[in-house]
Amino acid sequence: MTTNSPGGAPSPRAASPAERRITITDVARAAGVSIAVVSYALNGRPGVSERTRRHVLRTAADLGWRPSAAARSLRASARSVALQVVHAAEGAAGPARALALAAGMRAVLAEHDLALSLEVTDDREEGARELEAGWSERRHAAYVVVDAHARDPRTRVAREAAIPFVEVAPGPPEPAAPGARTWFTGDADSRAARYLVELGHRRIAVLVSDAQDEVARTLVAATRDAGGPEARVDVVECRTWEETRSRAARLVAHDSRPTAVLTDTDVAALAVLEAGRSQGLEVPWDLSVLSGEDSATCRLVAPALTAVHRPFQRLGAHVADVVVARLGLGRPVARPDADPAAARPPVDRERPAARLLLRGTTAPPRGA
Repeated sequence: MTTNSPGGAPSPRAASPAERRITITDVARAAGVSIAVVSYALNGRPGVSERTRRHVLRTAADLGWRPSAAARSLRASARSVALQVVHAAEGAAGPARALALAAGMRAVLAEHDLALSLEVTDDREEGARELEAGWSERRHAAYVVVDAHARDPRTRVAREAAIPFVEVAPGPPEPAAPGARTWFTGDADSRAARYLVELGHRRIAVLVSDAQDEVARTLVAATRDAGGPEARVDVVECRTWEETRSRAARLVAHDSRPTAVLTDTDVAALAVLEAGRSQGLEVPWDLSVLSGEDSATCRLVAPALTAVHRPFQRLGAHVADVVVARLGLGRPVARPDADPAAARPPVDRERPAARLLLRGTTAPPRGA
């Protein structure tokens, strides 16, 4: 039954529960299993027991589930790669890293007729749900995640569903991880920390936007290793811009302040510089500042910031090569107007190196 609006036209009516299309999420909820298990069972894929498969199929039939034409088409022709980034902390570096990675990935993926889709989530739990739902519907052929976390739920989902998955993070993948992990070559974080210690710094603070982020954990571990038992290393987590400003100000406001501060982002380093100036400290003699992220701002500020330079765009091209290899794709897709003799073999781009760039904000502590 429809009702009429004041103008006489039929007004839209919400679909009743009986009319709403049943989704695999409904099937998973009714069957008491994950979305990935439902996807495996409905598509006849290995990975679930026969008993579970029959249970899922029976539940789907009871609910009246039918695959949509759009879903069938999407599953058959997923030609995109998702780049997922978490925007949990206001001051986190993840979004900026993801944009630079995307710039490097797009051209390489396009050679294989693959598009790039950027997904931004509020937290890693939401990211895991998006990963599971997206894979069950075959929205994308593979997934790349930035800002991997200690005990990241996305890794668990990818492992359980056997999703083609690449983490852009330092360190080896977890023992049971389903995909690849790639990062820059070299030991720039360790070199940065050792450099401060060699200058004579023994009171060092590390400002990070997320203490469980793998990049931040690597920076903290490198600093503690370099300092050894003689150094005092304080870790300060700042999840918003305001926290970064206020904690940087408190950090340098007392007599036992650190003589050097390492940060995981360029913005945090700028906040430390400003805090030092407001206290009348002379950088680098009273306070050394080293940014774990390089940018144009690091080069333009006075004094220019000593920083770790990471060419994320070049790493993006390498990441795309890893994705292509995991998907089993060989030569780039030939265009209709291309010369077959000119087809290039797959390119194995080497991982770029991160470098420590010495500028004007680091020096031996006064009196050393």
